[in-house]
Amino acid sequence: MSGLRAAAAALVAATGVGMLAACAPHAAALRAEAGARIWDVRAGAFIEPDALAARIAPVRYRLLGEVHDNPAHHRLRAELIEAVGSTGRRPAVVLEQFDLAGEAALQAAQQGGADAEGLATAGALDRRSWRWPLHRPILDAARRAHMPVHAGNASRAELGVVMRTGELTGIDPAVRARLARASWSGAQAAELAEDIRASHCNKLSEASVPRLVLAQRVRDAAMAEALARDATGDGAILVAGNGHVRRDLAVPVYLDAVSRDIVSVAWLEATAEAMRAPDFPRRALGDRAGFDYVWFTPPVAREDPCLGMP
Repeated sequence: MSGLRAAAAALVAATGVGMLAACAPHAAALRAEAGARIWDVRAGAFIEPDALAARIAPVRYRLLGEVHDNPAHHRLRAELIEAVGSTGRRPAVVLEQFDLAGEAALQAAQQGGADAEGLATAGALDRRSWRWPLHRPILDAARRAHMPVHAGNASRAELGVVMRTGELTGIDPAVRARLARASWSGAQAAELAEDIRASHCNKLSEASVPRLVLAQRVRDAAMAEALARDATGDGAILVAGNGHVRRDLAVPVYLDAVSRDIVSVAWLEATAEAMRAPDFPRRALGDRAGFDYVWFTPPVAREDPCLGMP
């Protein structure tokens, strides 16, 4: 679940960000993107790309969202990853787009010097679903910055069991433990269920919604486990859909309380007209949001995803 509809439908309160080290090296300057602007949710102000790069560089867990089919989001995140690398830091880069079942092959490919194409093959990337090579800039950036790439998503086999049975049978015990430790309320469950309904054009059967909610939570907990397990001394970067980087409902919920040094950045779409409105982006986000920063970019042309959906 991701994209503008799911990410903007029910944005709620952001929690605190870890303190940034004042003496940290500065990241390389990023060029501004035409028609794009970055909103600092907590400060209620726009900032420049190089300021964002400098702020996220010293944080342990940097969660970078996306609208999956917007090329600008992948390009901008690749530049941000390289800016972090320019400070001398070498965090792990964990991708939603790789299932954990392919982690061993992904590591072997990196040890063999594979390029981005080779990594996509080794990690069994679903090229059609993820519209490869849209994510290639991120893999290229990680390789240039000498950052290890890791899988983050729960396997299809595990998620299939969840969807069929509504149970956690066969789920990685470490992921189950993160689910058990997390603080999760009925209000959060209802919020996530509504987000899932909206992202499926309100055409889901009600019987399927609880299982989709559980599957989403398993995926988020799996990504949190991958971040914690694969983090280097410089931490980790998560590359995932906007719905997975929300502080209130997603991956941050499952990162241990002692490791709350987290920053969440969403990439959302907005037209030039919308961005000129005097109350933008508060109109888009409400008074509060589940992200620390939101990088608004122009929308891409696409068909209505609800057309033809049964």
